[in-house]
Amino acid sequence: MMRRIVAFLGLVTAGVGVWLIIIEQPKNAACNAAHPTLGQTSIVGASTACTNIVWSYFGGFVLVAFGALIFVVAMAMMKKTRRNKAPRRAEPIQYPYKNPYTKGPPAR
Repeated sequence: MMRRIVAFLGLVTAGVGVWLIIIEQPKNAACNAAHPTLGQTSIVGASTACTNIVWSYFGGFVLVAFGALIFVVAMAMMKKTRRNKAPRRAEPIQYPYKNPYTKGPPAR
């Protein structure tokens, strides 16, 4: 049950990251248009508002990656649990003959 909760939290975390990326995408595009890259002009700089948008945008990608990682780990743990609960094979039959190199009961 706990693994399912962790998997759900991983999906929620990734969902919040995707939402954050979608919300910040138009703002990021506006900042990119307002502040050309180094190849387009000799003056490079960004306002504090654009810097905050970039950090929020980066945070969205981090949340998506972290949520996906949590989800994958939880799924792997659930798969391992299912595999361990499978019926086990029968134990091999004991070899009926005694090994002559092991110490056994003393001779009479």
